[in-house]
Amino acid sequence: MIKFNRSKSFGLVLACTAGTTLLVGNPVKAVDCTNDISTLQDLITAGSCTRRGATLTYTPGSLVNIPTSSLLTINASPGPSANTFSFAIQGDPSPFTAPFNGSLGFTLAAPSGKHLVDYTSALSSALNGGVNAGTNDLTGAVGTAAATYVPINTSIGQTKSYANTTTISDAFTIAYGVTQGGIQNFNQSFNFAQDPPPSTGVPGPLPLVGAGIAFGYSRKLRKRIAAV
Repeated sequence: MIKFNRSKSFGLVLACTAGTTLLVGNPVKAVDCTNDISTLQDLITAGSCTRRGATLTYTPGSLVNIPTSSLLTINASPGPSANTFSFAIQGDPSPFTAPFNGSLGFTLAAPSGKHLVDYTSALSSALNGGVNAGTNDLTGAVGTAAATYVPINTSIGQTKSYANTTTISDAFTIAYGVTQGGIQNFNQSFNFAQDPPPSTGVPGPLPLVGAGIAFGYSRKLRKRIAAV
């Protein structure tokens, strides 16, 4: 007889089915981008996270000159399947200050049944009375969405759109820069749309040869019936 010491906790559960004892491990909890990820290090450690069906995956070895303590704020639109997805990175314990250049890579996958529509870059800062200058270049398959922040209080971001409805996942690279003052937030946002319904084939007209054969057979049949 097998005895277990009750004073110890086990991560395995005994399951008996038809006389067979199975050891079932505790299910692995999915990493939620909003609730479980608060720093860049969290994302690197987890490898990837999911929010309302969209999956963000860090590209190993892509981080250049961005502190892993940097804060991440990740959001997705309400509902079981996101229509939008965004994340902002903020310097911690202090904002990104000039001179600064850094980059990182990641992959974003749309929720099931949806595809990527576009992506947009932006940056913001309230430091120094708005006298700051920086850039945010978000590059994906359809080009670089470049954003600039120039004195005073001006943030100009670009949007890049996909020409098809088949892109369900894309690999991105972000390049951040600060040339004057400091930038508090670098922002990235993405839009998804429902995949188009599959096209249903419409039966074509009966081929002429087939139609002729059918017509001839019909005539013969009528003659036989008339002769009876």
